[in-house]
Amino acid sequence: MSPSRIFRMLLLRWHRRIGVVVAIFVVMLVVTGIAINHSADWGLDKKPLKQTWLLKHYGIPSPVLRSFPLNESLQSGAWVSQLGNGLYLSETQIGSCDSPLLGAVVLSETIATLCAGRLQLFTEAGEKLDDISESLGLPRGAEALALDGEVVLLRTPSGVIAFDPRSFMFSAIDVEGAVWVAPALAPPTVQRSLLDQYRGSGLSWERLLLDLHSGRLFGSIGVFIIDLAGIALLLIALSGVWVWVTKPGRWRHS
Repeated sequence: MSPSRIFRMLLLRWHRRIGVVVAIFVVMLVVTGIAINHSADWGLDKKPLKQTWLLKHYGIPSPVLRSFPLNESLQSGAWVSQLGNGLYLSETQIGSCDSPLLGAVVLSETIATLCAGRLQLFTEAGEKLDDISESLGLPRGAEALALDGEVVLLRTPSGVIAFDPRSFMFSAIDVEGAVWVAPALAPPTVQRSLLDQYRGSGLSWERLLLDLHSGRLFGSIGVFIIDLAGIALLLIALSGVWVWVTKPGRWRHS
């Protein structure tokens, strides 16, 4: 058997083997490529990733939801929650809170929320009325809220401070038995709605498909593997042409 024929048979054997391996990557590249081309039509560019393991893979930690129930004078099932930097009334974002949410209470027509160093007032519909920081008069170190009739109580290191939302006056007060509001678990429907909103501002399925298509989903090793698959596909094409061209009798004239 001639050397050229031996080489042709060896090339044909490896052509088949490489083809089986590369076929897996070809299917993945074709499927992800088609999906990327139609991501806008299929809504993949706006559909957020919700899988916890995928979010962790991208280094996005699970958000911490902190919620406070409001009393029944507002409406049944009303909650004030913090997720990330967002401040929410039930399932609607009403503002922001860059520091931890420490409490929320509702008066007859006003909702008061306390973040570290920041007291915010909202209407029952969630419209902001005022934002009082320590530089604007909020007692330093306010760490908890309570309600005494139509007066908001703030617990501070120097004692209890009363805040009248009608006069916007702060004054020291001697009070015993104040019930300081504490965080609690919001209903599952509220939790799911807020988590969906939070994740909706993050990674989309389109981003996942792009990273899978390029191999970046698996880091530098993934890009290297896709590069190898591309080289292998090129070798298959070249070896296929070579096998076809060198087939015995290919160029004989009848």
